Amino acid sequence: MKPWTWLRVGAALQGLGAVLHTIASMDSPSRGPAEQAVFAAMQSFHFQIAGVTRSHWDFYRGYELFTTVVFAVLAVLIWQLSNLSKTAPRQALSMIITMLAAEVLMSAIGWEYFFAGPGGMSILIGACLVAAILGLRSSEQPAIQTSRVARAG
Repeated sequence: MKPWTWLRVGAALQGLGAVLHTIASMDSPSRGPAEQAVFAAMQSFHFQIAGVTRSHWDFYRGYELFTTVVFAVLAVLIWQLSNLSKTAPRQALSMIITMLAAEVLMSAIGWEYFFAGPGGMSILIGACLVAAILGLRSSEQPAIQTSRVARAG
């Protein structure tokens, strides 16, 4: 597959991750009295921070929503990189490598602090980014060799 195709697959997976994260965040079934007690404690403990009063529950819910936004933006950026990789592959390459670093870190965090879903999704997206990088690098080689030959002549 072409590098831009791998990037679009990665973008679609990232978008799916954003949707699944949103659905999972909205669904908060009760798992019993112990969980209800934890959530109640998070909601009832308020503290001052930066001139406002917040609870641990506010931070919990806020970070859930924050993560959804970040996942959605990453999906859009990876899709935009797929377009850029067609017209300006060298410019796209460094940004794809940056996205790969983010996915590797998110995978490590996902496996360590959550469960297989987030960690596994980041691994799949990262694999798409690696495939795109390898495709861009291999398509770049003939152009580099040609330019060297042209300079030598």
